[in-house]
Amino acid sequence: MCGTLCGVAAEYEIHNHSSGPAGTNVQFGVNKGTIWFVGSPARSSAEDAREGRLRDLAAEVRSACDRELEKWGLRDRDALPVRWHTATDDLFDHWTKIQDDGAPVSLDGRFTTIRHTYETVESRRLVILGRAGAGKTVLAHRLILDLLTNNPTGPVPVLFSLGDWNPATELRAWLAEHLARDFLFLDTPDVAGKKLAEVFVERGLILPVLDGFDEIPADHHPSAIRQISTLDLPLILTSRPGEYSRAAHEIKAIGGAAAITLEDLTLDETHQYLRQSTGKRRGPAWDAVFNQLRTAPDEPANRNLTAMLTMPLMVMLARTVYNDNQGLDPGELLNIERFPTAMALEDHLLDAYLTTVYTRRTRRTNWDSDQARRWLGYIATHLTQRDTHDLTWWNLPATLHRRSRILITTVVVGLAVGIVYGLAVRPAIGPLVGLTAGITVGIAVGPVGGLAVGLTNEVGFSRGPTGREPERLRLSLRRRAPKSLSWLPRKRSVSEFTSGVAVGVGLGLGYGLAFGLALALGGEIGIGIAIALTFGITIGIAIGIANGLAGVVVSAFGDAYDLHATDPWTLLNRDRTITLARTAAAAVLTMALVVGIATGIGLETARGLLFGLGFGLVIAPVRLAFSAWGSWLLFTRLWLPLTCRLPWRLKRFLVDAYDRGVLRRAGSAYQFRHARLRDHLAAQGQS
Repeated sequence: MCGTLCGVAAEYEIHNHSSGPAGTNVQFGVNKGTIWFVGSPARSSAEDAREGRLRDLAAEVRSACDRELEKWGLRDRDALPVRWHTATDDLFDHWTKIQDDGAPVSLDGRFTTIRHTYETVESRRLVILGRAGAGKTVLAHRLILDLLTNNPTGPVPVLFSLGDWNPATELRAWLAEHLARDFLFLDTPDVAGKKLAEVFVERGLILPVLDGFDEIPADHHPSAIRQISTLDLPLILTSRPGEYSRAAHEIKAIGGAAAITLEDLTLDETHQYLRQSTGKRRGPAWDAVFNQLRTAPDEPANRNLTAMLTMPLMVMLARTVYNDNQGLDPGELLNIERFPTAMALEDHLLDAYLTTVYTRRTRRTNWDSDQARRWLGYIATHLTQRDTHDLTWWNLPATLHRRSRILITTVVVGLAVGIVYGLAVRPAIGPLVGLTAGITVGIAVGPVGGLAVGLTNEVGFSRGPTGREPERLRLSLRRRAPKSLSWLPRKRSVSEFTSGVAVGVGLGLGYGLAFGLALALGGEIGIGIAIALTFGITIGIAIGIANGLAGVVVSAFGDAYDLHATDPWTLLNRDRTITLARTAAAAVLTMALVVGIATGIGLETARGLLFGLGFGLVIAPVRLAFSAWGSWLLFTRLWLPLTCRLPWRLKRFLVDAYDRGVLRRAGSAYQFRHARLRDHLAAQGQS
């Protein structure tokens, strides 16, 4: 029998019962009493789904790390010989909180043994310290890749850039929020109603790799140490030594964490690396440089260059500039008049690096290194002012001043309202009258409605430094995420309603004022004002209801599951699709409500339909202005290129910069390859 077994022995009147998972049960002879078959409980479909999403996350993280290391040219055979030693005792917690037996252990190692070093720490909490350009982030990527390859059943290591974390926000919540942002398939709900990202963090299924403790503002370091210490999870943290040391001395080292300090490269290691990463005919040029450094180490030029060539970042730049560009002689690095300081040498390498990588022409690019440097400088300045390293397409409108955004929105939306309304009424009342009506509406409604849109839209920017967040849904008639009422974006619907009411009142008052002005010119001032107020408030509420309902209707057909939606441009495409769907839904609902209102107040059917069609079409540019994609179109694709601050084909430019290695990817955000490159470009952009 399969499943539950019942045996009956007539002469003994004994019943046997088997309880447990389905299987094959065999009974021999006569058994007295109850027989219990105890087995492991069957796995639920929810557990299977959760495990599948965890495997998906591991695959996405592995692919991203593999891609980054490949772009940096850091495979085992050509990796820099980065080494480290056990940090000083004051940067550790007590050994009794790190190792089970409390005995100190050596954590010394090199690039290819980072996993062994990490697994030597029994608490699985490790701090990686190193000066700027020492290779902390690269080493973190290597550790992530090694852990995923050699420990596939452990928690999934995920890199988080701490520069965007304010310790006023609880760390677990921040980790879950960034997981959901960068891996959209974790933005779906679990059976309990929580997002999968929250469940994974709470259950310890994520190994946080916290990159850039030093990028947190200094006054927040103590509270950051406290929060990280109370995070009861294995973790990895990277930082510059000075910032972490000051915080550790002021408060304490991170609880349960060991620490390692990255060492500088030696001249011999750098010499061998640069010689082996170029052709044999190029090697003697580097030999001459290093012979000079060894012969007279105290000369200022030699001292400056030696300091620079012990930093992995600068060595990588030197390889790109001089080994990939046969027209340059590395001997020029010893010119003390041209490069009087080590900083001057670094700035030269950064400039030469950009020139070198943008000298390589491709079919899809039509910009030179000077243009690229100017545009990258504008982006770097924006990131520096926001004190962040994350560049997302939806935060670029925030590079403009608030007054500029309001003015641009007012003008563009005002023009769009007038043109759209004129086109809508033109077939119904004739070309000339329709055009006149459109101009009249544009003059009367456009400025009022446009200003209402601009001011209301600005609320989205004032809520945070990044402006409006993109939509996280994918339209699908068959949702793959679990259905839950809590999943519907109710907050967004409320926001859409209030924004719609504010803009609708502006549009309605503008139209009502135009109509009331016509009556006032005929001597009926009181009637004109009454009509303007009544019309404005009524239409405002109607547009607000339409906006709110449009959000709910579209969300009902939305699905946040998309395994590969970690690419920023997938997010852009998704936001565009959802925005257009919401716009269409809002236009239809607005038209229906306005027609109903017009009919209810006694207007003839033709005029009611005309009002409905006009306002239904007018809501389209308004609704677009309220979206991340609409802001991208208006500010990033139109105004910033028009003022020569960004290229016309920004998406192509950013993808190209990533392909050239100038930018790297961190989830759905781009980052400059190194903070030093960002700061260098920002300084040039401000000069």
